[in-house]
Amino acid sequence: MFKSVTVPLLALALILPTVVAAQRVQFERQVRIPVRPIDANTFEAVVNDGAYGSLMWCAAARFTRHYLKQRGGKLYVKQAVGPSTTFPGRKSVIFTTQPVPDAFKSYSESIRTAGQEFSQAHAYAICRSNEPQFYVRVRVVGS
Repeated sequence: MFKSVTVPLLALALILPTVVAAQRVQFERQVRIPVRPIDANTFEAVVNDGAYGSLMWCAAARFTRHYLKQRGGKLYVKQAVGPSTTFPGRKSVIFTTQPVPDAFKSYSESIRTAGQEFSQAHAYAICRSNEPQFYVRVRVVGS
């Protein structure tokens, strides 16, 4: 009698951790952020999929690293979040790798103030701190 109950419980104990891990992965969410290059150092990132603040810095870091092929240096908010210049009806942020007037080192992941500055390494680390809840994908849109 006990053997017939023990086998299903043992099977459940072996399967349950796998089911829980699979459910955790289901909560992971990809955030796609359209980015349009403006020049060799400046680009516009569109607020998309509810991304804001830290996810926008992450997108800027990924674009800088993977598309501009720049590592090291700094990222600046050239134009704070506001109406997009190239995506009508959308909000965006313009980032640059070139120093901007009145730049200041920021400890906030906000994108509401022009001149905010993060190192590229710090901005890229933000991506890692948001995973596995969010995975930011940059979608480059032709200029």
